Amino acid sequence: MSYPRNYYIESNPNILSSVITKHPLATLTVIQEGKIKTVFVPLTLSDDHAYLLGHATKDNPIFHTGGVIQAVFHCEDHYLSPTVIPAIKLPTWLYANVIVEGELALIATDDEKYASIQAQITHFEQFSNSDWQLDSVPANQRQSLFNAINFFKIKINTMHGAFKLSQNQSSDIREKIRTHLTSSKTMLASYVC
Repeated sequence: MSYPRNYYIESNPNILSSVITKHPLATLTVIQEGKIKTVFVPLTLSDDHAYLLGHATKDNPIFHTGGVIQAVFHCEDHYLSPTVIPAIKLPTWLYANVIVEGELALIATDDEKYASIQAQITHFEQFSNSDWQLDSVPANQRQSLFNAINFFKIKINTMHGAFKLSQNQSSDIREKIRTHLTSSKTMLASYVC
């Protein structure tokens, strides 16, 4: 038996990209000196969706390991009780997460660093309904910033979703679940099919 079950696997790149775009704080897992290290870094997709872009302090464990990095993006989750949907018989937990595996590479030139951080700022500023610009920081301070942190990209080797949204239930039950999630104002409702 495979896990997660095939009906919980989401492979539509538009849906996966949507989760990453709306929930950019990734949980990164690496193995360093035989130990699992977990860190949290906001990441954005490159324009061509081939890379994840980010930056972090130079002592971050992601820079002191070789091999593959795993990034997990967490959408909202929701507990579902049979009290709300009696037909499900047992309580369940609904969630939608995206798992990306890839190779990390440092971004070397100042022009590439500027473009990378500017793309991230433009994306993240929409969440605060503002339009702060990197150019508001004096050039010498920007250069100090560029020297103090590592800018990186992760080449996306594989990407899939683990979407547990009662896909094993009938279409009538899934519609009731979608209606409940919509009334709960959770984004998960848009992923229930």
